[in-house]
Amino acid sequence: MVIGIVTAFIVPQALSWMRLYRLGVGSRNVATALQRARYLATSNNARAAVTIPEAQRLRVEQYGQMAGAEAQVLTAIELPNGITIDEQAPRQVAFDGRGIVTPLPNEDVTIRVNSVDGYYQNVVISPTGQVTLADPQKDKKT
Repeated sequence: MVIGIVTAFIVPQALSWMRLYRLGVGSRNVATALQRARYLATSNNARAAVTIPEAQRLRVEQYGQMAGAEAQVLTAIELPNGITIDEQAPRQVAFDGRGIVTPLPNEDVTIRVNSVDGYYQNVVISPTGQVTLADPQKDKKT
């Protein structure tokens, strides 16, 4: 009986923790892709970007030195199950050779990473290219 009571308390907590963990992994994957694109842009003095073709996929791309050059996909990342990038998020964040977001935005660029259970986490990119993660939050709509 005691085992049943303890299990009834622990199982929901463990499931909740796993969902938040998965959200954190997905958000860190997005942040890491952005940092990699910025690094590639500065180290090669060329434009690099993170492109979001689908809600669960993103790509790190690098552009050649010549104007109009095709993007070379360097990394393709798939987010964990149940984790998606919000449809309101920008579909591409690009960095120039100085590591600055291009075109230069007036304010921070925010990519919202959603979990199926109503939690989300923002990945914030400053105009100067610094990438930070906000704390996970519960969506007020759910």
